[in-house]
Amino acid sequence: MRNAAARARGRCVQGGALLIAVLGLVATGAAAAADHDHEHGGDTDWLVFPSVTGRTHWDDTGPPADTNNDWVKADLVYSHAGGTFRALAEAEVSSEEAEFERLQVGWDVGENTVLWLGRYHQPTSAWNIDHHHGRYLQTSVTRPAIEHWEDEGGVLPQHLAGALLDSKGALTGDSGLSISAAIGAGPVVTDQGFDPVRVLHSNHGGHRAAYTARVGFLPDLLGEDAFGLLYAHYDLPVVDPQARLRLGADTLTEQVLGGYANLNRGAWRVRAAVYHVDSDDTSALGTRHEHFGAGYAQVEYATTVALTPYSRLETSAGLAGSSLDVLQRDQVDVRRALAGLRWDFRRHQALTLEIGHAATAVNAYHEVRLQWSGVLP
Repeated sequence: MRNAAARARGRCVQGGALLIAVLGLVATGAAAAADHDHEHGGDTDWLVFPSVTGRTHWDDTGPPADTNNDWVKADLVYSHAGGTFRALAEAEVSSEEAEFERLQVGWDVGENTVLWLGRYHQPTSAWNIDHHHGRYLQTSVTRPAIEHWEDEGGVLPQHLAGALLDSKGALTGDSGLSISAAIGAGPVVTDQGFDPVRVLHSNHGGHRAAYTARVGFLPDLLGEDAFGLLYAHYDLPVVDPQARLRLGADTLTEQVLGGYANLNRGAWRVRAAVYHVDSDDTSALGTRHEHFGAGYAQVEYATTVALTPYSRLETSAGLAGSSLDVLQRDQVDVRRALAGLRWDFRRHQALTLEIGHAATAVNAYHEVRLQWSGVLP
């Protein structure tokens, strides 16, 4: 108990130091950006996405372990564009940690084409590439389990460090095509799950190259509808002895194929995705092959009185009991159904109530979440 308390105190001290570091970098960056814009012109934006979330639950077969304990969170996003140069930084400060989630510099290398270098969100997440870390950006309180971040019990890598190419162009008529391709250092595997390249924290080393790509068809180049295909390949070394013992593997290899659809019909919005994942666990004794599928669909209806009811279904096949589920201690939601109501009661502020039922490989539970979220300024 004393060791656990000491570790907890150490995390609190480290989190406080990182919070001070992030706020110092934010203040310094703001002053530098203001001076640069004043002298050289350009477009600089600062946004802050604060949120406070409360949760209660009751269990069918045992207490669920909620892997997302960031009840109080602020997501700070800085962007700058001047000439052909771009910069983007996203720093998340929460009750659990402080870290730069994205830290990128980019150049316009062609019409509607940007080459980014740095730490970024890999483009094959159908959900996270649109919503990022700011909770105000998504209608629901929670994100689908298959889209969880690495530190929230995710079974797919979400952050890479390297090069990212984003491009969008017209096809025929009003339609268009969007393409994102990335190559970068992927996460390593520890006893806590996937550990990507970090900015403010120490790194384990041993990160290997990952390849991801996303192709989307846009029926209207200026609209929000999109249909696309996703592909990713990750080689993930297991660098932690306890993780090697748990998995019986020295390396995990993931290959992901997926598709997504975003539809908007008047007040109705549908966001859906499906993934097929092939996973190979390799050790001195050989290779064990596994595969699973996962998908979700969320339906929203934006009323005329600032109320948005929504519902989401999630399911998977083969994920329960897989190596990736074992890595997360059988805590991944393999099925979930939820309904919620979002109330945008003031400009750039919302209250959201969400009720759901979920099942992991070993238990099932009900939960209720209430969240306030916003964006400043």
